[in-house]
Amino acid sequence: MTNILLKYLEDRYKHHIPKEEDESPGPVITISRDFGCPANMCANNLAEILTKMDDGENEPWKVISKEILEQAAKELGLTPEKIEFVFKFEKRSAVDEIIEALSSKYYKSERKIKNTIREVIRSIGEQGRVIIVGRAGSAILQDIHNSLHIKLIAPLDFRIDGVRKRHEISHNEARKLTEEMDKKRTQLRSEFAGKRIHSVDYDLIFNCEKFETENIVGLIAKAAEIRGLV
Repeated sequence: MTNILLKYLEDRYKHHIPKEEDESPGPVITISRDFGCPANMCANNLAEILTKMDDGENEPWKVISKEILEQAAKELGLTPEKIEFVFKFEKRSAVDEIIEALSSKYYKSERKIKNTIREVIRSIGEQGRVIIVGRAGSAILQDIHNSLHIKLIAPLDFRIDGVRKRHEISHNEARKLTEEMDKKRTQLRSEFAGKRIHSVDYDLIFNCEKFETENIVGLIAKAAEIRGLV
C-alpha cells in the first residue's frame, strides 16, 4: 500500500502546476497533535468519510505522513534514513555537518534537506485532497485558502496513561517521553513556520479526553463541508 501511495504522489508531484498558475490550491486538511492523541486513526477514518461525501466524483482523499519523507529523500537523491533526523527532532552539529560533507559525495546540508521537505509538503498540499498528519503541515500550508487546520489536544495525565498502555512502559517513562515529544514537536512546527505557533493558527481544536474519535472525525468532516472542501 505504501509503495502504491508513494507512486501516486510521485506522479502528481512530477506533473504539479506551479502555484501561480493554480486557480485554487487544495483542498488540504492538516492534523497536528499533542503526543498521545490519535491523529492517524482520525485521519484514516476522515479520508474514508470525505471520499464517500464526494460520491466518487473525484479522486479519493489520501492520508499523507511518512510518504513526505520518502518523496523528499527521492528529490535529494538520498535514502530516507539520511534525512529522517529532521522528524526525529535531532539537529546536526557543525562538526556533524563537516564530517558528513567530507565523507559523502551525496552530502546535503540540513538547510537544503528542510527546504526540500517544505517544498514537498507545499506541493502535495497545493495538489489537494490530502490529509497531512504532523510534519509541520499546518505551519507550512497556513496561507492556502482551501484548507482546514486541526489540533488534537488532551490533558497531560490522560495522554501519559495512554502512552504507558500503548508502549507498555512505566508511568515515569511515559511522562518523560510525552513531555519530550511535546517539546520537540512544538520546536519543529515553530522552525518551519518561522514563528511560534499559537492556538489561533488552528481552525479547530479538539480535546481527545472529551470527544470519542468518531465524534471528532464527524465534526471535522462537517467543518470541511461548511468550508467547501467537499
